[in-house]
Amino acid sequence: MKTLTVHVKENKLLLFAIFLLILNTFLLTIGINFLRPVQSEISDNLSSKKLLAEEIVQYNRRQAEKLEVDQRPRVMETLSRFYYDIELATGNEELYKIILSNARTVQETISREYESYQQELILSLINKDSKIREIKSNLNVTITYDFETGIIVEPEGVIEEKTLEEINKTAFQSDFSPRQIIEIEVENGQGKPVATHNPLDQVNVLTNELNSLRNILYETRVAAGLAEMTGAGIIIRLYDKENGQTSEEIVHDTDIRNLVHELFNSDAQGVAVGDQRIIATSHIRCVGSIIRVNDESIPVNPVVIKAVGNPEILVGGMTLIKSQLEIRYGLRMDIEKVDNLTLPAYSD
Repeated sequence: MKTLTVHVKENKLLLFAIFLLILNTFLLTIGINFLRPVQSEISDNLSSKKLLAEEIVQYNRRQAEKLEVDQRPRVMETLSRFYYDIELATGNEELYKIILSNARTVQETISREYESYQQELILSLINKDSKIREIKSNLNVTITYDFETGIIVEPEGVIEEKTLEEINKTAFQSDFSPRQIIEIEVENGQGKPVATHNPLDQVNVLTNELNSLRNILYETRVAAGLAEMTGAGIIIRLYDKENGQTSEEIVHDTDIRNLVHELFNSDAQGVAVGDQRIIATSHIRCVGSIIRVNDESIPVNPVVIKAVGNPEILVGGMTLIKSQLEIRYGLRMDIEKVDNLTLPAYSD
């Protein structure tokens, strides 16, 4: 392992984040200041504000020149687009949005192009290295640069000392990108890039994965009954038999449990009884004349059951049990299709 400069510290990305923060703060400050009303005679003039916006473009151009990427096509294209959009702006708000959008795009483009430039430069130096030229079979070489730890090459000793000094002197002179990992595949004495791992790209990938996991977690909570569920479905109102007096003529817990089972058999995504969300451990039981769901008393006559799912399929699934309850016991069961309803989340 070859280390040219060793100053091991934690938080390697912190300095880069501070750099971007300062840069964005600078741009934002300019953007806000030139849009602030009645600060000067200039601030009320759109043309003058465009001149200030163009100064932001010039700042980025100078940054690109410093990094020697100003003539690369993508950098030239984004800078030209920035200029063009400023020219087309017809109002202060539109101009402000153009600055925020384009400034970020330009900075990202300069960063990517600078890293590509570094890769090309390093590759050209490595392909002149005598040790690399002696390698005939496939070998992956990893070059890690960090402006605090210097250059680390794996496997150790495959690149000459003078080549590493040249790389350190020419390719990593800017602090624009504080850490970079370059993987090179060497075969028959020639190297070619395998992949580049930019920490910011890794952060974006991890952020997207985190957002995806959050969505999955939320959907799982909704399906499990631990979060509200909204969608099309049906509302069932189950009444006792009119003037019913006997046990068979009133709604019982078994009637409700049978209905809930049929709803889930009809692909209901979620069910609530008396505004109590049904989950895997829910209990529906009678305590005297009171019906309790999730250990909470619910209103009766009618007992209101809501289900989210395809209304047509849900209604079809209720046909048989509706006939049994109405014809056999004289209960009344009304079913209403709705385009949108919300089931509450389960609560202890």
